[in-house]
Amino acid sequence: MIKSSTKTQARSAWEVKRRIRVPGLKGEADRAAAEKVLIGIDGVVEVSVSRDRPVVVVDYLLTRTDYQTLEHALDVAGLAPAAGHWARLKWGWYQNLDLTGRDNASAPAAACCNKPPSVPSEHGRH
Repeated sequence: MIKSSTKTQARSAWEVKRRIRVPGLKGEADRAAAEKVLIGIDGVVEVSVSRDRPVVVVDYLLTRTDYQTLEHALDVAGLAPAAGHWARLKWGWYQNLDLTGRDNASAPAAACCNKPPSVPSEHGRH
């Protein structure tokens, strides 16, 4: 695999790894183009392009990008991801996971010790 990385820190709780099948990955130039287009997306941490199979593995922060953005970038670069039934099913699943994860990442912190958080009343008392 060709690896390109900007990884300088430990894995974040919101970092995910996704595999994208790209049937158009035929030669070294295509693999380099896929790597370049993906590593340039804000939130992408690491890209691995297989030499043996038409697969790209991408680690990214779902708080900053999502699966749809990755596939769209590949498509615009002329490297269309697989479009069969399984690929569409996987796309929906990954995109749902990414959007749910993004919502969870932006949710307020949970209450401590099973106590609900105190909310100031209208009169400023707890």
